[in-house]
Amino acid sequence: MERYLLITGLIAQRSLAKVIKGISQIDLKIKALPCTVAALMSTEYIARELVSEEGLIDEVIIIPGLCQGSLQPIIEATGCQVIRGPKDLFDLPLFFQSSQTEKKEQMNDYKNSPIKILAEIVNAPRMSQKEIMEKAYYFIDSGADIIDLGGDVNQPFPRLHKVIQELKNEGFKVSIDSHQKEDILEANKAGADLILSFTSHNIKIAKDLDCKVVLIPDDCENLDSLYRNMEKLERWNISYLVDPILPPLTMGLAKGIGRYLSIRKKFPNSEMLMGLGNVTELIDADSTGINALLTGIAGELGINYILTTEVSHRARGAVREINLARGLIHRAIMEDRVPKHLEEGLLTIKDPSGNSFGNKELKEMQLVIRDKNYRIFVNDQINIFNAKCFFQGTSAQDVFSKLDVDDPDHAFYLGRELAKAELALQLGKKYVQDYPLRWGYFDK
Repeated sequence: MERYLLITGLIAQRSLAKVIKGISQIDLKIKALPCTVAALMSTEYIARELVSEEGLIDEVIIIPGLCQGSLQPIIEATGCQVIRGPKDLFDLPLFFQSSQTEKKEQMNDYKNSPIKILAEIVNAPRMSQKEIMEKAYYFIDSGADIIDLGGDVNQPFPRLHKVIQELKNEGFKVSIDSHQKEDILEANKAGADLILSFTSHNIKIAKDLDCKVVLIPDDCENLDSLYRNMEKLERWNISYLVDPILPPLTMGLAKGIGRYLSIRKKFPNSEMLMGLGNVTELIDADSTGINALLTGIAGELGINYILTTEVSHRARGAVREINLARGLIHRAIMEDRVPKHLEEGLLTIKDPSGNSFGNKELKEMQLVIRDKNYRIFVNDQINIFNAKCFFQGTSAQDVFSKLDVDDPDHAFYLGRELAKAELALQLGKKYVQDYPLRWGYFDK
């Protein structure tokens, strides 16, 4: 069993002792150094305090996540393995759980999700070559596997051959979504990898193509027409994907998922595509959670391709969200577990954990403090205190008005921190003084 030595300061010592009581099957010890605030300790300071410490050879030293500096001085002073822990001591249980998961992950590859992402460039015919290439690079950088060129419904796509060839020359896989026969044939000549979408009205064109095609129901719901066209393509020996169509929420989303279930049950080996844009683009809700949920459903159904768009401002970042979600879902399926505590990039507005210190613990902290520097914490209120005073409130303005601050620079600093604390209070986010709030994948 590995032995861990947890380094902390005088203020957090009691809270840390309470936290480690709930961590089992790990040998944990606490070493409180003569410093009030653990976050203010540098790695050089910790090294100096531990240089004469005996019996550390077999221990792993974990220092507070907010400590600044290289770990090397502590390693040289102690000869031990040194790890920077979480920024909040209350995250230690999850920290140790994640460490065990990472060891397991080294033996398994969770990154190669079977789901491929098609990112549609909507209204591509009306864009310049430069605009198309910039959008394509943006989508690829966001995690897309295929660039989908969305065509016009009633008119052909000018320069289509050139656009596809330039994308192919850059190493991109390309699909086109068009109902125009001329566009479909031209895309095939230019080397498109996939063409959307075919119904009974244009399925004969598929005979003249070399690439894989996508089948959809004639009226977006009629599975009988889809089955008939699947049989035709099988007879013609043409590779295809099936897309039963996912409608918007309140417009048949549940039935749409039911169609995917029916096809997967009837044709367990068929490749399938699921388009999420109808849902994420057409609802007054953040796309992050919706994309995670729908990608999870796609994972359960064994969907091979997900098509998404980023047309409206509310859907901005959808490709990145699906890219994160497919990795999360694939890993959860591989480990046969729920998709929790595996990938926190999709937690953007709400944080993985909240603020941990209660009023009693904050009062205990104040008893240890001997200086006039203000400490700021958030629980169900904003808390600010030093050795002489302790104030609470729900707005930055109310709390700031109670402070005795004359120096403009210090006033600016406290105003900035209190505004951040107020935002954390409003959104239920974790607040750590002097550090930015967490915004999930937006931070990357």
